[in-house]
Amino acid sequence: MGRRTLLKAAVAGVGAAALAAPAAASPGWRDFAIRGARVFDGQRVLDGVTVVCTGGRITAVTRGKLPPGDLEVVEGRGRTLLPGLIDAHIHDQGIPRSDSPRFGVTTELDMFNIIALRADLGDYKAARQSFAPTRAADLWTAGTMITVPGGHGSQMNLPKDFPWLRPGMSPEQHVDDRLAEGSDYIKFVVDPMESADPWPTITPAQGQAIIRRAHQRGVLALAHVSRCEDTRWLLGAGVDGLIHTPNDRALTGEELWLARRSGAFVTSTLSIYHALLDEPGYRRCFADPRVAPYLSVAQRRFADEHFPPDFPGDKPDLAAVAHNIRALAKAGVPILAGTDGANPGLPNAIGLLIELELLVRAGLTPIAALTAATSAPARHFGLRDRGRISPGLRADLVLVDGDPTGDITALRGIAAVWRNGTRVNRSG
Repeated sequence: MGRRTLLKAAVAGVGAAALAAPAAASPGWRDFAIRGARVFDGQRVLDGVTVVCTGGRITAVTRGKLPPGDLEVVEGRGRTLLPGLIDAHIHDQGIPRSDSPRFGVTTELDMFNIIALRADLGDYKAARQSFAPTRAADLWTAGTMITVPGGHGSQMNLPKDFPWLRPGMSPEQHVDDRLAEGSDYIKFVVDPMESADPWPTITPAQGQAIIRRAHQRGVLALAHVSRCEDTRWLLGAGVDGLIHTPNDRALTGEELWLARRSGAFVTSTLSIYHALLDEPGYRRCFADPRVAPYLSVAQRRFADEHFPPDFPGDKPDLAAVAHNIRALAKAGVPILAGTDGANPGLPNAIGLLIELELLVRAGLTPIAALTAATSAPARHFGLRDRGRISPGLRADLVLVDGDPTGDITALRGIAAVWRNGTRVNRSG
């Protein structure tokens, strides 16, 4: 086996226990069937099927009669059923994870958190293995990102004992330390921030050592990147994912070829670029009558915030970003939908609906955008019990009025959400 095959096998083990574990009985479950809906199963559209859920799992996707038993039947005519959505780039800060499922986001992949300082996170690793009724999205996290003194992160209010990767320190030891703290995958920063006066950042030699050690430990190595130039050495070094779309210029044909050959994925984060530039268009979503009544106090607070005009960093080129995401997808590079929320103007959960609309505006089909928020992140992060509608998988489901596989904005009109087979109270 090659390195990437071995790594994928290791990552796949992350979800294997949850997939194999039997669901224990719970008084919070009500077995149900969704009948007559158009079904997007994470990859394709199915018509004329009924989806049956018992014990927190999907137990049947059938064209036959309903199985015998005390099933609640949910009418799906005129609606579309989707897997629970996965945001492949969030920051778990300031917005409770119980707010996310109200907008269909049932799994969140966190890309920076100082786990040791977050007693409020709870036992999120046990929670994501459980099938018990819950209101909260499941969480995976990169934990503490690896960055250098004076580099990206210096503009944040980080603790005095933050574990910077200082000159002479071992990048490999930093990987081991992050995993010992509980990180599920490794994130490191390659971003000079200001082209006119570059900030320090991780060097190719340090990055290569981080990637190599992460792979030795059987976890993904993910790079925060903003410039096309830096993607070249990262892709050559075997990085598993770029967790932003490069935003300074259009990728060249050679860079697109390198990306395709590498097997790495790209997480889109188009919405954070729009928030950084305070583009007015994306904010209209917050006032949509299908959205506004369901925003929590915390989500509304983030929606109303703005980045300060002097926020450090080069301004993203929105035309280049749209070109790059379109070109990457056309080249066959896997695209994962991620937002970089919660940040000013970008609440978690509703931000993912905005992200999908921006992906379609950039040139992806609605089905490709929905895939980027369901089966694609599940596959690349080894989340084997979610991201698709298939027997045996977790009953995280979203029922939407209309057809988002044709009109992505229909995703704003959520009719119902289930977490672990239990219906979410969207108003609570």
